Amino acid sequence: MYKIAVIGRGLIGSAAGRHLSMISDGIAVIGPNEPEDPVKHEGVFASHYDEGRMVRFVDPQISWSITAKRSIERFLQLQMDSGINFFTTSGYLGLQGPEFLDYLEGSEFSAKTVNANFKRINSDEIRKDYPFLSIDDNTVGLVESGLAGHISPRNMVNAQTKIARKLGADIIEHEVEKISLNNKAVEITLRNNEKLLAEKVLVATGAFTDACDLLPKSLNLIVYGRTVVLAEIDKHLEEILNIMPTMYVADSNAYILPPIKYPDGKTYLKIGIGNKSDKILNSRSELIEWFQGKGSEQDFRDFREYISHLIPSLQDCENWHTKSCAVTQTATGLPYIDYVVEDRIAVATGGNGKAAKSADDWGWIAAQLMVNGNWDHPVSREELKLPTTEVNIPRDL
Repeated sequence: MYKIAVIGRGLIGSAAGRHLSMISDGIAVIGPNEPEDPVKHEGVFASHYDEGRMVRFVDPQISWSITAKRSIERFLQLQMDSGINFFTTSGYLGLQGPEFLDYLEGSEFSAKTVNANFKRINSDEIRKDYPFLSIDDNTVGLVESGLAGHISPRNMVNAQTKIARKLGADIIEHEVEKISLNNKAVEITLRNNEKLLAEKVLVATGAFTDACDLLPKSLNLIVYGRTVVLAEIDKHLEEILNIMPTMYVADSNAYILPPIKYPDGKTYLKIGIGNKSDKILNSRSELIEWFQGKGSEQDFRDFREYISHLIPSLQDCENWHTKSCAVTQTATGLPYIDYVVEDRIAVATGGNGKAAKSADDWGWIAAQLMVNGNWDHPVSREELKLPTTEVNIPRDL
């Protein structure tokens, strides 16, 4: 019987698995590998099957800044220990118009709190430092240097997993069908009908948390299907964009990654825009169908037009692609890291569209909670609790 089993091998689950394996034996981390053919895959998916996520200290919410700093400062050691490179320091640029000063001011407050290397710049300075951009005269920028940049989420998960395995954790590459309680253990049933036992279970299954009905109640997560657009960058465009940082545009809620090489050997610039028209995904079948597809055709047209205005040189780009992604939104805007069944089953989920930069620390918090209940962290336990902890505990979940 395992002491603790983590269900979910995404950014938060793999981090929790590594941190648990550093402080306890008897650890299992359970979840399938990335599917070879997404179109034909009928099991669960994850959004970390990608090469670009922005990471930086600055964020309008101080809790995100604190956890981002703690996570990012561990990246270099994580790369060294695993032998897997996943982190690039390209810098960060936040843009906004005058009507979005709350984003700028909130980010600056957080940046000062965590001692980020940042500065505010005006439109003239933006044009000088980033000549590939086309912006309005009233645009304001927030620049972060130092450790700001981007990661390969796919490789970061691989790094976490490799270290956890090296430290003695069992990595079980199967999807979980069901968990249930008995008097002495939590029983875990895999989709191949194999059964495992653990004293405690941490569920870190991201967008599939409610849809797979593993918990005794719904967490009322809202899961949005999001479309990502990739512009294929040739050598000419790569030269023009060689100083491009990761970017966020507050007015449009657009996040943009600089040219990054993908596993197919090609280089892509990525853009995503979260909006209220994003499709809400409620069931396992809806999620699978979304991930099997290529996202929204309307979003593809809109995002391509938007990024081609912001970065005019992309009008010369001939090859464009889309990918489907999902964002898991909580009621608090922070992950839920809390017990659902006291001292037996806990949850660590809810990336809110920006988990990558803080995922290692959310995993650290979850590991501490599972092993000894300690909460020696600047983010209070209250902030990460479920909105209600009143749960009727059935003997069979």
